[in-house]
Formats: sequence, C-alpha cells, structure tokens
Amino acid sequence: MKKIFIVFLMVTFICYHQEANAQQSNKYKNIEFEYDKENVYVSIYLNLQDYYVELGDSLTLTPLIRANSNALELPNVVLIGQGLQGFYLFNRSLIDARSYRLPQASGQKNELYRTKVPYEPWMNSSRLDMKIDLNQIGGFPLYSYAEALKNGINAKVPKVQMPLPTARQEFTSTPSPTENIFSNRADPSQVSATFDLRLAGKKSFVVANQEEVDKIKALIDWVMTNENVSLTGVYITSYTSVDGIYMDNDELTKEQSLAFKRVLQAGNNYPEPLFFTEFKGEDWPGLTELVKQSNMPYQQEVLNIINNTGIFTGRELKLMQLAQGNPYRYMRDNLFPQQWRIECRVVYRRNK
Repeated sequence: MKKIFIVFLMVTFICYHQEANAQQSNKYKNIEFEYDKENVYVSIYLNLQDYYVELGDSLTLTPLIRANSNALELPNVVLIGQGLQGFYLFNRSLIDARSYRLPQASGQKNELYRTKVPYEPWMNSSRLDMKIDLNQIGGFPLYSYAEALKNGINAKVPKVQMPLPTARQEFTSTPSPTENIFSNRADPSQVSATFDLRLAGKKSFVVANQEEVDKIKALIDWVMTNENVSLTGVYITSYTSVDGIYMDNDELTKEQSLAFKRVLQAGNNYPEPLFFTEFKGEDWPGLTELVKQSNMPYQQEVLNIINNTGIFTGRELKLMQLAQGNPYRYMRDNLFPQQWRIECRVVYRRNK
C-alpha cells in the first residue's frame, strides 16, 4: 500500500509540474508585425508576470515568420530557471544582449522584444507565431509547441511618435484582434451582429444552439446576395474552461474555431479571406465574471486566488485545495460548462 501511495504521489507531482509549466496567461501584448520594401519589423511586449521556470529547466521563446513551406526563426529569448521564484533572462533582442536575474515575486515584469529582418516576397502572405520549448538544462526536451500571434502581416505606415513604455512597466489591457474591428464606431456604414454559441461539451465540436448557427448562415447569405451591402468579415473566437493543461486547451479551442468556420463554409462558395479565426484557450476573465454573478460558496476567496495568484505559481491548484475542493467542484459542475463557447461576429458595410 505504501508503495502504491508513493507511486500515486509521483504521478500527481509529474502531472502538476507539466501543467504548471505549460500554463500561460496573456503573455504577449502590443504585437506589431509589419513590413516595408526593405525590412520586416517585429515588436512584442512579453508579460513575464506568470512565468515560473523550475531550477534546472530552461524555457525558450522563438518568434517565427511562416508562410506555407517557408519559415524564418527570429532571435529568441531564453529563461533559465534559478528556483526561489526567479530566473535568468537572456534576451538576444536587447542591444547589449546581457544576462541578468529577474525575480518573479515583485509583480508584473515586461520585456520589449524588437527585431527586424530583410523583407522577402514570400513574407507578404506570412503570419507570426511563437515557438515555446521547455528543456532541462543539458538539452533534454520536456515539451515543445507553437502558437499564433498574428494571422497576417501589415504594411508599415508612418506613426505619430509616442513615448514607449519602459521595460518592467505594467501593461494596460489591449483589445484582441476581433475587438479592434469594432473600435471605430464613427463609421455609420458598418454593421455588426454578434452570436453566442454554446458547445455541447468541453471537447465537443457540435454547437448546442443550432438555431443560432442557422441565423448566422442566413445573415451571411443575405449579405452575399444583397447588392446594397458588402461583407467585411466573419470573426470566430473560441473559449473553453480553465480545467486541464493550458496548451491542450489552447489547441482544443484552435481546432474548435477552425471546425466552426468549416461548418459555416460548407456547401457555400464564400471567399476564404473573409473568415477569421481566433482561439482564447482558458477563459479566466470569463470565469471571474461567472463567479461574481453566482451565489457559489467561498466566492470572495475564489476571486482572491484568481486575482492574486499567477497561473505558473499554482492558481488552479490553490482553487482545488480551497475548502476541501468544494468551491472548485461547484465551478466544475455549474460554471465551467458555460465557458465552452464560440463567439461569432458578422461584420458588413452598407454600400454608398
């Protein structure tokens, strides 16, 4: 019995270690991916608040420019775990390329990543990804995956010079790509309709409220066949609950958003460039709002953990341990199912 218990503890520790190191928050802010006739420019603020790299591990962040079979790795950022809630950060994009200790415990830390590479014609239809590699010192791989940062590159336009935030300055929230579409309300010719679609299960690709899907299809058909309006785009964003390993949830919502796009396109000759997908993975902000609106036990304690504990420092584990796990079970049974959802926005413009 003792041996079985020890094995159980080892498996639990390994699973938690992998989950804690795989978890992410909104790590990337103010992403710029632009080009002119000579160069491609990449600028990213890295939010390091929730990073925790175990002693003896290293986490490598490598931005990638990709288009079909072409791929170009940009200078990477390496976080070398030092224990005691800290790591050495070696940022090759910095001018002096220096290494220094950056303790995690003192609040949000930001690093400005900025680089440029010569422009090549294939980059005109490229996207920007981030490759994440976790390795033990010595090179033994623990996990490796990539996530999308920007689905397309923009032409560089002159900008009004504004003072840039300094390194390690707190981030302010930035609208997501789908939210940016609706930021300019001054254009009376633009119309948008938003649909909230529930999935039948966490890992389901089937929408529970089929009548909403029918409404979306009918609206797209109407726009495509009405000469008085033009379709600007169909924007699909997927979310899921916070249980499980983050990178698995990230990949799940990516596949769910792509699957829903295929549902809308099935049997129709809609132009592919008018469809945009975005995946949010674990919806912590959404869970926070659901907790506030509920009458769940230990509501304030749950909110305190979410607001004050980083994902890498054991947020979900603390929620599981609170009050013998009763609040977490309540969320699992009553709130998590509300997070299995897809948001679809149909945007069109009235022709003059």
